[in-house]
Amino acid sequence: RAGGRSAPGETRRNPRKASENLGGARVLRMEGRTRLGLVGLVWVGALIAAGTQAQAYVVPGSFPRDYRQGDELEVHVNALYSNVTAITYDFYSLPFCEPEGEAHVDESLGEWFLGGRIKQAPFGFKFLDNVEKNLTCKNTLDRNSARDLRNRIKEKYKVRMILDNLPVTRLSLSKFFELSKKYGEDAVEEAVDTGYSYIGYEVGGQVHGNDTHKAQWYINNHLTFSVLTHPAEPTGSLSQGFYTGDGTNVGPSDPAKGNEANGDDEPVLNIVGFQVYACSVDSEVLRSSDFEAQNCDKYAKQYFEPGTEVQYSYAVYFQESEITWDERWLPFLHIRGKPMHWYSFIDSLLIALLLAILVASILLRTVNLDIKRYEQLTANDDIGSEDTGWKLVSGDVFRNPPKPNKLSLYIGSGVHVATCLMLSLLLMACGMISAVKRGAFMTWIIVTYFLLAVIGGYTGTRCYINLTRGKEGWRAMAFKIGAFFPGIAISILTLMNIVLSANNSSQAVPFMPMFIVFLMWVFLALPLSVIGGFIASKRDPVKYPVRTNQIPREIAQKPANWLTHPLLLTMLAGMLPFGVMYVDLYYIFTAMFENLYYYAFGFLFGMGIITGIVCIEMSIVSTYMLLCLEDWRWWWRSFYAGGSVAIYFFLYGLSFLFLDSNLVGGLSAFVFMCYVSMMSLVIFLGMGALSFSVSYLFVRKIYGAIKAD
Repeated sequence: RAGGRSAPGETRRNPRKASENLGGARVLRMEGRTRLGLVGLVWVGALIAAGTQAQAYVVPGSFPRDYRQGDELEVHVNALYSNVTAITYDFYSLPFCEPEGEAHVDESLGEWFLGGRIKQAPFGFKFLDNVEKNLTCKNTLDRNSARDLRNRIKEKYKVRMILDNLPVTRLSLSKFFELSKKYGEDAVEEAVDTGYSYIGYEVGGQVHGNDTHKAQWYINNHLTFSVLTHPAEPTGSLSQGFYTGDGTNVGPSDPAKGNEANGDDEPVLNIVGFQVYACSVDSEVLRSSDFEAQNCDKYAKQYFEPGTEVQYSYAVYFQESEITWDERWLPFLHIRGKPMHWYSFIDSLLIALLLAILVASILLRTVNLDIKRYEQLTANDDIGSEDTGWKLVSGDVFRNPPKPNKLSLYIGSGVHVATCLMLSLLLMACGMISAVKRGAFMTWIIVTYFLLAVIGGYTGTRCYINLTRGKEGWRAMAFKIGAFFPGIAISILTLMNIVLSANNSSQAVPFMPMFIVFLMWVFLALPLSVIGGFIASKRDPVKYPVRTNQIPREIAQKPANWLTHPLLLTMLAGMLPFGVMYVDLYYIFTAMFENLYYYAFGFLFGMGIITGIVCIEMSIVSTYMLLCLEDWRWWWRSFYAGGSVAIYFFLYGLSFLFLDSNLVGGLSAFVFMCYVSMMSLVIFLGMGALSFSVSYLFVRKIYGAIKAD
């Protein structure tokens, strides 16, 4: 949720990017006919890009902007965020100073849905012009304003401002890099991970009372800004690492230092840091001539109650810094818990390897020997011998499943959302989508999802034709696929909008962005889905390797062992894929619902690939065991085997809400559950479609290798 604008220019690339090979390839063969790639070379390349991005120091997609003495600097304010609630509020919902004229709003489509509201700040700066003190406005608080202030302070809301695409921070950035060089990058990263409260500044605070004095509330009505600058042309060397610190070093510096660009004596500089020191200062002190902005915390605080007049002010100092433009985003976009990510990644690879050995055992030994023994019996015309295990249901394994329309709908929708998400994560991991552009990732997901509707329409309609063995009704199926998931998502968002609007939250999406998404759905996604269905309808149903008996085979009501019960197999099939993604979920949830930055897209993409591989392996094992129980009803169960990951995901979301998160209030819990429900549906559809597709290919292959009447 980084904010601000980026000016055109050349992207500066860091030569220190590192890449590590994170994957391998393993090919399993069966009779030289079945080739199942568990870890393909294409994933190796993707994971290499993921590892590269995980260590990147330059944020792709961001461009430097050059400034000279006296240039106007636009300061923007974002919505009010809190680490203990999932609700955002407009900056001007509190009794702050209003800008001259209408507050300008410059939002991307994705930012509207993320809750950010970027508006013009009630003040502006001129580049390299220090301001010792500037009184902006004064407001008299009424009962409602004082109540809103107390509530926002009690819920620990912070104000986020933006200058030259950089968020304001309470860190001393110079100390950040100094400590990094002294103690090492990893040590400082872990120190940053424990806090994460340095982005923005608090609205105010509370002085707790005692037996003789009641509790008092104060507002941070003075801001001392420090803008860090650096010469515009490349220096040829980059500072390394991270650092953390408290407070901000502010004070005037000599702006005359700098480089002369293009033969001009006037220095051309870039902004590399935007620091703030927020203070609560009594209004009378602010209006006096003895006020020192650099030591604003030594004065009496500005307490408030209904009827209090509050004076607002700010000071600005420009300082030249050794921080380069390439490094300015390091304090915000480092990967939280990097050692834990690596441990989890290695453990996941081991899980995938062990399952690959298990699948190899099934394909190269069990199934292979079964096929050889069956063909030997067939060649000898051994009438007295009976088929056993999975071969016994060869005449029913391709019998039409119950509710084929619904299954095809799920398959098409699952392939659609999975393709959209994995493509988006791949581009994010490779740096093709900028992490610092506000709402860029969400905008990409929304637009890409609608553009890829043709894939969902084709896959779902193709599945429908294969399952029903006919083409009647393909238009209705393609239309349903295009309407299914977007209809659910828009319904949930509409419900959220109603509740959030009733609580005056800026997180409620305005009518126009919602209407734009609705138009994209109706006039882009639905037609493309029907086009995909039309393409699929031009192909005949796939020819199955065995014939289906007219009379269904009777299925044993109870399995011989509870360990082989189909329900248990289905639930176990989703447990291991969830174990792969377990560690990353904590960081994703904290980033989403505690308004933190998330930058581990390389790890996330790698985990997504490994989770898919484990899901493929478990689907093969569970489907094979089900067929060995002489149960030919594998269609829906193969889908639920992968879709059961969503059950564990949803349960983890509940545990995070009640045990791990700092979220308070029923409204935050409502928003949390709405988002987790949509994410669970995405995982259910995506993993279920993957599991079914692999099981479908597996069944066709093994029954295509035998001779059956």
